Formats: sequence, C-alpha cells, structure tokens
Amino acid sequence: MHTNPAARAVERGVDYIEANLCEPLQLSAIAEAACMSRFHFARMFREQTGLSPMEYLRMRRIERARQLLHADGQRIGQIASELGFYDQSHFVRWFRRSLGCTPSAYLQDARADRPCQ
Repeated sequence: MHTNPAARAVERGVDYIEANLCEPLQLSAIAEAACMSRFHFARMFREQTGLSPMEYLRMRRIERARQLLHADGQRIGQIASELGFYDQSHFVRWFRRSLGCTPSAYLQDARADRPCQ
C-alpha cells in the first residue's frame, strides 16, 4: 500500500518528535527530519493532524509528564527539566492550559481518584 508523501513526511516528523521528546526541539529540526522545508512541513502537519508541530510536541510532553507524575514520584521541577521546558513555571503554565489544573493538583486528584478535567 502506498501512502501519500505528505502523510509519510508527517509520520517522519512524529517519529522524530517521539525519539527526541525530552530534547529542546525547533520546528526546523523536525522539518529537516521529515525532509521538508519548515513552512511546507508545518502546513502539511496541520492538515494531517489538526495541530501545529509545536502544539503536538507540547501535547506529547504533557502526556509524558502525566505518566511521570504517576510512575516516578519525581519532583515537578525535575519533570519540567527532563521534558525540555524552559523552567518549572513554564511547565506548570502549559500543564494548566492543557489539563485545567497544576501538576500538583493533578497528582492530588489522581491519588484521590478524581480526574482533574
């Protein structure tokens, strides 16, 4: 089965994001991994996924943060650093925007079996 070139490029970009989730990533590096210009890649990515590449990256990092909060018992600052956020407050801001609560409130709610959202 032949996949269209845009879908293959987006898949290469997603694979690159997944492999480098904890690294500082820029659109140009993701697009390069997909073998496209960053503008063309960003347009194709949005058409295929409904998200910009950077929105997708943040979403995946927040998903990974949720896993780390449950599994590792790491401090929030450690998770922020590990996942490539600028600092803890940057991480907390994006976490709150994505899930509607802070990481510590999320963890307390999860322990009480009450989802944050």
